[in-house]
Amino acid sequence: DPEKARALLAEAGVSGLELTIRTLNNQERLLTAQIIQANLAAIGVKVKVIPLDSGPYWEMGQESKGDTWKDLELWLMRFGTTPDPYEATQWFVSSQVGIWNWERWTDPRFDELYEQGIVETDPDRRRGIYIEMQEIMEETGAYVWINHEPETFAHRDSVVVNAAPSGELDYRRFAKA
Repeated sequence: DPEKARALLAEAGVSGLELTIRTLNNQERLLTAQIIQANLAAIGVKVKVIPLDSGPYWEMGQESKGDTWKDLELWLMRFGTTPDPYEATQWFVSSQVGIWNWERWTDPRFDELYEQGIVETDPDRRRGIYIEMQEIMEETGAYVWINHEPETFAHRDSVVVNAAPSGELDYRRFAKA
């Protein structure tokens, strides 16, 4: 709702906002960044798209790789994970600030739930823990999940699949049936 967004910006006293969005230099990501740029322009926010090659992109949020992290405002990232939510949440805990938690976002309750989630064995309680963690992330506004793309897997009766308890496939251990 662009009209509501403009009203919220005005209510917050924001005008003439200019941001940068960094993205990998490939067609899919550039197109997505340009759509975001156009959508934000519709509410009066100017966005400069900065395409990066893989090396600089994956180092931009790491303090050990330089000072680019100090200028990060927006960036576009594809995020894939295993079926176990532990994999998806480990990057957002406070101990990852300056490593993979590029947002430098911290929440003590999130960290507490993370520690509970990795040891909880009851599936229903564990599900509740990860749902609460997701809600905490959503409510902060630090993250905007644009879409959830499907991943397709195929199975053949002539191949024995080897998967870890986390759901990760170990292709090195696939075998003939």
